[in-house]
Amino acid sequence: MEIMELTKNHIKLIKIYLKLVKKTGMYPGRAELDAAGYNRDKIRHYFTNLNKLKSTAKIWAEENDPTVFDNIIDESIFTSERLSQLEENVKKFKRFVVTTAVVGAPVHQGFLKSIRTYCKDKNAMLLVLPAADPASTGGDIAKWNLDPSLGADSIVFSDVALNDNVFLCSIKLSAKQIDPTTGLDRIGQRNGSFIYASPKQRLKFMPVSNIKHPHAEMTTGAITLPRYFQISDSIHSPYMSERTAYIANYDHVIGAIIVEIGENGKYHFRQIQADKDGNFVDLADFYKGNKITKLYAEAISLGDWHSGETDPTAIKAFKELNDVVRAKKLFIHDGFNGLSINHHERERQIRRAILAKQGLLNLESELKVFTEDLDNLASWNHVQEVVVVKSNHDIFLDRWLDSGEYVDDPHNYHIGVELARAMSHGHNPLQYAAHMFDLKSKNKIKWLDMDEDYFIARIQCGAHGHKGPKGSRGTLRGMEKAYGLSVTGHSHGPEILRGAWQNGTLSYLKLSYNQGPSDWVHSSTVIYPNGMRQLVNSFEGDWHLT
Repeated sequence: MEIMELTKNHIKLIKIYLKLVKKTGMYPGRAELDAAGYNRDKIRHYFTNLNKLKSTAKIWAEENDPTVFDNIIDESIFTSERLSQLEENVKKFKRFVVTTAVVGAPVHQGFLKSIRTYCKDKNAMLLVLPAADPASTGGDIAKWNLDPSLGADSIVFSDVALNDNVFLCSIKLSAKQIDPTTGLDRIGQRNGSFIYASPKQRLKFMPVSNIKHPHAEMTTGAITLPRYFQISDSIHSPYMSERTAYIANYDHVIGAIIVEIGENGKYHFRQIQADKDGNFVDLADFYKGNKITKLYAEAISLGDWHSGETDPTAIKAFKELNDVVRAKKLFIHDGFNGLSINHHERERQIRRAILAKQGLLNLESELKVFTEDLDNLASWNHVQEVVVVKSNHDIFLDRWLDSGEYVDDPHNYHIGVELARAMSHGHNPLQYAAHMFDLKSKNKIKWLDMDEDYFIARIQCGAHGHKGPKGSRGTLRGMEKAYGLSVTGHSHGPEILRGAWQNGTLSYLKLSYNQGPSDWVHSSTVIYPNGMRQLVNSFEGDWHLT
């Protein structure tokens, strides 16, 4: 449409469009125009589509209102000069807050304010990855704009390396994609750990070597408000669009990832989530607008412990973490290892001979080490309760007793008889053994039964993760279906699937049963009283930027 062909009705709609641009600093979508009295049918009548209206309004504004688009953040910032400047700015910082802005959606101003306070406090840089939402762009995801309050200097529109091992990936996904990791594993496998845009918080580790640490792929959560339901959608859009919009709204997380860059290629990352006012917590520092206070942790759900095979560097790291966040509770998964009676190794005679020579087939010794570990954990600063989550390695002992295997085990016969008798009288044999071996902190230890819930701020913390719905094998997707919000263990590879979080391990990263490429990581989850969570990883005992 040539500018000379515009009628009064065309110009009236253009003026309304420009008025909305001035008000929001963004190109208006169908929702805003619908609220102003122009539904999709009217836009089609005058301009064919929303993109045509936009281009015509720009031409008209050049002569009649030339400054109206000056503050727009859109594809015009995609220049090599801006990219070079962004890369230079990144080199000046060791800390970053990485988040997602959905096209056409307004920023959560409270969260932005809290992030700016964090950046000032920690000398950090805000980096924003754009995510597309076709409903906000008139169906053309190549044409987009972001809330101008973010500032163009924060927008990441091309791949940017934070160091040699982690980079920001500019791949553009729909904000409504249910699982943003679909099909992307091989990018991280080849190029290193990467962060990319999505209003969901998702994390997966990918095995890349028999000996090296796995690579991570992760999404951030969003700094923009959920705005997936367009007013005109309810009249015109197909049913599937409404379905995906509903799911996207449900899964939307106001959040970000804090990335810290260390020496020698090291990096650390932690998730943050905001409350309705935009406040968030990082390692017990509570950022509330322009104020900083303290919010100490309710609990740390530790990665699988595996007494006797626990890595001392992991113990040191998470004890240090606890000194910072001051958790009241520790959750222990696979606290008892069960190496001495492991039914998976019953037929491995040479392996058992080696263990016997090392004194590792002695159940009584293994139970004493486990008891000592419980006392050690209970002595950590600020800890008021240690919760032993019933786990599959704990059940090794139940199974060994229930099957009567102790009868043919001369090394462990006497302890087996005593524990079998206790079990027959309804006692938890592991708890009974710990008390028998003089557990000093018994008043601080809570022993969960197999099907016992334990919730913190609606988050299920009482499931290990080895049992799924209806007796099925446990998976993280099963945990999500069963509990929604949860923190579990079992798989040793940390993962976040929307509200379902999975710890890593505190054991050595190479044991007899995980040969080949591995996604095991030393990681645990910090849980705050308001339900905010942070998954913290340790690499050789190094877990944060000091």
